[in-house]
Amino acid sequence: MSAYQHAAPAPVGGRLLNAVTLSCGVLVAVMLAVLAVRFTFGLGSVAALNDGYPWGIWVVVDVVIGSAFACGGYAMALLVYIFNKGEYHPLVRPALLASLFGYTLAGASVIFDLGRWWNFWHIFWPGYAQVNSVMFEVAVCISAYIVVMWIEFSPTFMEQMGDYVARRADEP
Repeated sequence: MSAYQHAAPAPVGGRLLNAVTLSCGVLVAVMLAVLAVRFTFGLGSVAALNDGYPWGIWVVVDVVIGSAFACGGYAMALLVYIFNKGEYHPLVRPALLASLFGYTLAGASVIFDLGRWWNFWHIFWPGYAQVNSVMFEVAVCISAYIVVMWIEFSPTFMEQMGDYVARRADEP
């Protein structure tokens, strides 16, 4: 056993509002403003793309970045479950969390990149689906795997819920 497995969790310390968090807060505020303009005035108002044909570098960048975050879960699952390297099992949950974050980021960004984002639900309704579209395939695959990742990560939430219920049952 390694030394880090016996260490008790402790707060990191330091101030919450520092230069890094304030810079991130400014970036989040700018991002929210850009998204508000995008959803109000269309994709062309923020990206110089056409609302009817929104394909551009943004789709590629969003999906590639999300997939890059997500590949850690695949690699760790391959290492632990397929190659039977049990000593790396403590790293599985953080890797699954990274995969969950990456695919959720990719799926949400596909919705942002769609020219007619309000029609996103059409991929789930067979009468409206454009099965010959590349964007349809990307959207269906990412949506399906996001659901799979949330199901795969759900035991973590269920454990926390069980601990909470057990603590509440022990209280007078």
